[in-house]
Amino acid sequence: MLKHYFEKYKQFIPLICIAFAILIIAIFAINMVTADHSMTINEPPVNALEVDDEAEEDTAPEPVIPDHVFVEVKGAVKNPGVFEVPADARVTNVLSMAVVLDSADLLTVNQSEKVRDEMVIYVPAAGEIEETALVNPVETAEEEVQVNINTASIDELTQLNGIGEKKAQLILDYRDENGLFMTKEDLMNISGIGEKTFDSLEPYITID
Repeated sequence: MLKHYFEKYKQFIPLICIAFAILIIAIFAINMVTADHSMTINEPPVNALEVDDEAEEDTAPEPVIPDHVFVEVKGAVKNPGVFEVPADARVTNVLSMAVVLDSADLLTVNQSEKVRDEMVIYVPAAGEIEETALVNPVETAEEEVQVNINTASIDELTQLNGIGEKKAQLILDYRDENGLFMTKEDLMNISGIGEKTFDSLEPYITID
């Protein structure tokens, strides 16, 4: 029976296949168009984004630059106090308003400096000295290094100003021949050491 129907309608099979293929293609095309349309609806227009950005930029607050600032002046001036001056003023402009005294020392004041709000300018008086607190001051006495001419070696004696190796050897020879120096002045018994040389050596030698 199936064979009978197949033989009867087989000439329509190609048409049915073509119609089915067209239907599949149509369904696929409709789905693609629907998807593109949905994406277009959800995506905001480029111009709208640009307008929003410009609107945000327009609404951003701009920093306020003051036209005037307040500066305080202290020290050796006739009119100490707070002055309202233009924001681009210099220290010299403020000092002219405060009237600097003749006793003022302006060497430590940078008069060309640009002022700023809440700035404090201090004008010291001439000869004014800032006191510095000293915590537990300790006085140390510098110890003078003295050379014992009765026990010193040649190397130690040559450390004295004006004593070379030759004079140092003469000092050692004197000790060997005459014994220890009894006084500092006995050093003048050495050849080449006179009163002038002794005076320069005396603070730096000892016999004890």
